[in-house]
Amino acid sequence: MFLRKIKRLKGWVKLIMFIKKHLTNKIQDLPIAIKVTAWYTLFMAIIFVMVVGFAFKFSENIRFQAASLSLQKQVEQAAKHPDKFDDHEDDVYISSYDDHHMKVRGKLPNGLPPELPPQPGKGIQKFNQNNKEYWYYDVPVLQKNGDVRIMRGAIAMDKMNRRADLFLMGLLFGLPIFIIIAALGGYKIIKKGFKPVRTISATAQDIGETNDLSRRIDIGPGHDEIHKMADSFNTMLSRVEASVEREKQFSADVSHELRTPVAVIMAESEYGRDCASNLDEAKEGFTSIHEQSQKMTALIKQLLELARLGNSANIAKVPFDFSNLVTETCKEYKILADEKKITLQETIEPTLTINGNEALLQRILSNYLDNAMKFTKSIITVTLNKQGEKILLCVADDGAGMAPEAMKKIWERFYQTDSSRNKKINSGMGLGLATVKAIATLHQGRVWAESQLGKGSKFYLEI
Repeated sequence: MFLRKIKRLKGWVKLIMFIKKHLTNKIQDLPIAIKVTAWYTLFMAIIFVMVVGFAFKFSENIRFQAASLSLQKQVEQAAKHPDKFDDHEDDVYISSYDDHHMKVRGKLPNGLPPELPPQPGKGIQKFNQNNKEYWYYDVPVLQKNGDVRIMRGAIAMDKMNRRADLFLMGLLFGLPIFIIIAALGGYKIIKKGFKPVRTISATAQDIGETNDLSRRIDIGPGHDEIHKMADSFNTMLSRVEASVEREKQFSADVSHELRTPVAVIMAESEYGRDCASNLDEAKEGFTSIHEQSQKMTALIKQLLELARLGNSANIAKVPFDFSNLVTETCKEYKILADEKKITLQETIEPTLTINGNEALLQRILSNYLDNAMKFTKSIITVTLNKQGEKILLCVADDGAGMAPEAMKKIWERFYQTDSSRNKKINSGMGLGLATVKAIATLHQGRVWAESQLGKGSKFYLEI
């Protein structure tokens, strides 16, 4: 018998756990608006049950207290003005008696005999007649002539009971209606409040299905948490889109720029294999192949570096003496300038310290100086000074300068003002200034150039 009870108990426990598991899963699958509405509706229902239970349980006491307070208040108020008082107010009837216990004025509830003897100082008295209960309360009032008048207040309790019953019935039926209205209204408000979340979810799903990274989440103006989340999503989408575009651009650039050297290598290889008749012709072909291979290597190196810079959100930055960096770099380039009979002049304000990546910033200066060495006629001028809160670097040459239409494109990848330079082995590939711009962006700086045809060019870095 005992074992049978244990097995039965285990069966009930398993059933309860099964129901709990499936009920929990069902609840978890419900929309948030329904969950929140159900929670506060349940909370209000519990409060409703407690309030109604309290009201019914203590209704008699509440009724007694309310009637007592109302009766005493009205009588004591009338006692202050025994010659003028309202004889009926809030179901309390007021009357006055002389010292012979005769009613002088006022009203009494129907059914309460006027000849009931006054009983001042004894509190609230009760009188029953014809299955009706009456309460009355007497207060003595001393007149100016020395007589004592009695002020009587009386209540027919059946009226008080009806009022109390109506209140309880209103409470019993009114509160559920209030809860239903609050639940429906709250559900609509919550559902409307979560509409931006549904918009975010739908937009994210569309982006995932279509791979359209140009889409953005639009939930209208606002500054609450949901709008901030939407802004964060849009910022993330912008970064992802920019990253994808950089990858596409990188692939396109590599494909475009490597097409020519690969074609040259293939042509020279085929010629050397099939057509070269002597060692000199073969040597010339291999030389061309070697040159194009060098170019491809340099191109790939620069493209990878540019891609790395474009994808770097943060770089290592430390305070260092920028003036010393510019000074030492100019010393190195003076040796090359002297060999080419070029004058390199510098005006460098000392001890200018900045917070940045020294190696990358040196790349900017080296790129500027390399371009100046290529195109200057005789003089290169390097200046470094502080202007306000910024440090300004300028590298100027007296070369041929650039046309205005060229100035708009010089910071673009693979743009070259002189296409003939592509034919030279160690010529630039149009990536130097694009790299300069990327480095400046990582340092929250800016770069620009000024140029006049026949008068030279100036390249700036403000950081």
